[in-house]
Amino acid sequence: MAQKVEAQGGKGGNQWDDGSEHDAVTKIQVAASGNGIQYVQFSYVKNGQTIEAPLRGVKGRSIPADPFVINHPEEHLVSVQGWYNPEGLTIEGLKFISNKKTSDVIGFNEGTPFTLQVQDKKIIGFHGSANDYAVHSLGAYFAPLITSTTPLTPATKQEAVGGVGGDVWDDGVHNGVRKVNVGQGQDGVSCINVVYEKGSQEVEGGEHGKKTLLGFETFEVDADDYIVAVQVTYDKIFGQDSEIITSITFKTFKGKTSPPYGLESGNTFVLKERNGGKLLGFHGRANESLHALGAYFATTSTPLSPAKKLPAVGSDEGTEWDDGAYDGVKKVCVGQAQDGISVVKFVYDKGSEVVTGDEHGKSTLLGFEEFELDYPSEYITTVDGTYDKIFASEASVITMLRFKTNKRTSTPFGLEAGTAFVLKEEGHKIVGFHGKVSDLLHKVGVHVLPITN
Repeated sequence: MAQKVEAQGGKGGNQWDDGSEHDAVTKIQVAASGNGIQYVQFSYVKNGQTIEAPLRGVKGRSIPADPFVINHPEEHLVSVQGWYNPEGLTIEGLKFISNKKTSDVIGFNEGTPFTLQVQDKKIIGFHGSANDYAVHSLGAYFAPLITSTTPLTPATKQEAVGGVGGDVWDDGVHNGVRKVNVGQGQDGVSCINVVYEKGSQEVEGGEHGKKTLLGFETFEVDADDYIVAVQVTYDKIFGQDSEIITSITFKTFKGKTSPPYGLESGNTFVLKERNGGKLLGFHGRANESLHALGAYFATTSTPLSPAKKLPAVGSDEGTEWDDGAYDGVKKVCVGQAQDGISVVKFVYDKGSEVVTGDEHGKSTLLGFEEFELDYPSEYITTVDGTYDKIFASEASVITMLRFKTNKRTSTPFGLEAGTAFVLKEEGHKIVGFHGKVSDLLHKVGVHVLPITN
């Protein structure tokens, strides 16, 4: 969930946006002429894959400057310095700064200066405006830096789940996990070998279990990401004296989920910290198979911002309801009656757990319409709608609801009629709903949290 810094420079040209769904910027190509910056082109990385964005501006006769290459994941783009001509409304020059080096000034360091930078964050995307003549403006998306030096609370030990066979092993607590090697046997997971981050070094926890001819499959964690949950399945297999681990699946803070390593069968259990946390180490039991798996977690000691409750809009008819605040919204369900919204229901996320809220209102034969989000990369920023006093109703009811995310806008649920309203807080995402309801929805409000990642 990136922070968008508005474009600096002139107001001319056509708007363009590379988006914010990247892990980092990896290469920058810029060309300048006597009239300023002719074009910019950025390359990004997402889940290990390189993405080259379109060229923004025009390819003229000018020779482009040497590419500014950023060696992800050890290096990241910190800021951009620029200069623009307030009369010509074009960008005259640019300079790029990473945590390890600084580019030369490309173009001219003349005119009105500007800087794109957010403290303790890195640039993961760009937007701006350009035409067939030059680049007019440039803005950026920023994401938090997640490092091994982030203050953590003392680690808590999640007890190992699975069988009681084999010998106890314990890798202890580290700064984080960089790589997990999972070895498979005929009927389950035979072996695990974890590579940890310890200070500036990588250390192996050692092989626990017995490697087979099937070898290892590897799950790598990006340098600016960390594991938040591990799903384990375990079962009693013929010939084994106790249950063994049959599959392991990893989920990270940034929403990356591994395939299941092994065959999902038997009992399912999830290792995670209830309020969200970073996995710092593994322990368990093993002999020729992996019998049990546990983990150490710690949460960041930085206090979370409390959710803010925005007042509900509509009439005071009906009974008050409040779902409270969560980490985010995964799905919206809206039911309609003949003359307005009759019922709403929301599905939330809380610490990687799915929480389905109650139905508020009375469902009709028209049933529910749904708006599902691509959580966690997508989140609701705005709810708008209308309310009106309808025939045979003593108070106004919500007649239409519409949901806007950082990526798109839903279709309107209901009929747009009456007084319009908007529920939003700049720089915040919607993480919960409240309101008043009878057989119809009379009032709706939201809980919001700052957009921080």
